[in-house]
Amino acid sequence: MNFLKKIFGTSEKPTDSWTMFSTSKKEVNDLLVSTGQLRIGSDFLQIDDYPFQPSIAYGQTKILVDTIDEIDIESYPPTIKVKDELIFLTSEKRDKIKAFARRNDLRTVRRPDIWGWILEPFLDTEFTKETDERLTRLLNEYGLTKETVDLIRKEVKTQMLKYNFHTMLWEWGGLGAEDVLKAMRTKYDKEDFKEFYDKVMKLALSTKKKEK
Repeated sequence: MNFLKKIFGTSEKPTDSWTMFSTSKKEVNDLLVSTGQLRIGSDFLQIDDYPFQPSIAYGQTKILVDTIDEIDIESYPPTIKVKDELIFLTSEKRDKIKAFARRNDLRTVRRPDIWGWILEPFLDTEFTKETDERLTRLLNEYGLTKETVDLIRKEVKTQMLKYNFHTMLWEWGGLGAEDVLKAMRTKYDKEDFKEFYDKVMKLALSTKKKEK
């Protein structure tokens, strides 16, 4: 039922909504792309087949421990921060990532789930007025006005609905920065995706506004 509400809520005419979901088999496969295979060395991380070309992790580059600013082990998936970007690791190796962080005395943090809050309307669950108001307040604490959030949601709406529903992912617990990058990489060309990638990183690394 939530699936049907979201589809038929995307257009004034149901036929237009269904047209939006005429996704090729190739795009479905691309939407569900793997974030690569993580290799953990004594003092480096390396991800084979990382899918996001703007990232320093793209092309199997070794990420040396002294270039890692911080790590969020508890996020889903775990992430490391290198300069102005987050790099997504695999949750399947969370324990080994913890050991790597401890062994190399990496700074650990717990980041707010900015993109999770932005993408909540695209989950396979009801998005209530109360939820909308709560998330609006949270996002405003990080400098994001309702108008800005509405524009972002409008930009990613079609791709996120494809990503979560046409692929039959049916995610209801949470979507995040990794998911929106997977969704939008099938739409944008190289230049536009680089611009979008930078925006995703900037928002993902937002900090709470200081109270005056």
